[in-house]
Amino acid sequence: MKNPLLLLCSHSVEGVWLQRRIEDLRRHVVGHRWLFTGRLEGHNLLFGVTGVGKVNMSHLLTAILESVKPEMVIVFGCGGAYPGLGIGVGDLVLASEEVYGDEGLSTPSGFLDLEGMNLPVIETSTMRYYNRFPLDKDLVERAETILGAEGFKPVTGTFITVSCSSGREERGKILQRRFHGICENMEGAAAAHVCALYGIPLLEVRGISNLVVDRELQRWDIESAVARCEEAILAIFRGL
Repeated sequence: MKNPLLLLCSHSVEGVWLQRRIEDLRRHVVGHRWLFTGRLEGHNLLFGVTGVGKVNMSHLLTAILESVKPEMVIVFGCGGAYPGLGIGVGDLVLASEEVYGDEGLSTPSGFLDLEGMNLPVIETSTMRYYNRFPLDKDLVERAETILGAEGFKPVTGTFITVSCSSGREERGKILQRRFHGICENMEGAAAAHVCALYGIPLLEVRGISNLVVDRELQRWDIESAVARCEEAILAIFRGL
């Protein structure tokens, strides 16, 4: 029997529709969080809601990977797209790379990332990572093919993970120029970091709930972003 697929989102609203479609749903406690098991579209599944932010994502993912080796990890949820890239609210995005956007040093002459500081977050005999974590290219391309066949048109590119989300357009422009990202979130790079340590492939899929402009909640559409993303996850499960 194949190892299960591990599906993670940060907030319950991002996965409630998918959770209702899990067959033989059972609930367990792992790392003081609920972890659900069952089957989705013929696949053995683990499903968890991590809580918002990098620490919560790292905590639950590590707790799971210490006892289970999933076939892959799929992180999904909402994200904010940088304007001017042709990505709109309700669109779907896939990560080709995850980046820690605010790990580094603020200096009088500008931002210095971890590589500039010579401070790798992972350093072994076979790998060295600083701010950037490339995702499995074959897996990303496979997801693009599956989604395309199902009528989705995802935009693939670099995701930027931040502790402080950009509520000002100028702040977003700085991050976008610095790392050439297409959207930002609060968990993805932490998932990529942990998956790199454990040698587990990661796929990250997000629906765009807002553009990264001066914060105006009336222009957000979390419901559409969540629905689009959950539909895409279901399509991926059907195609894997």
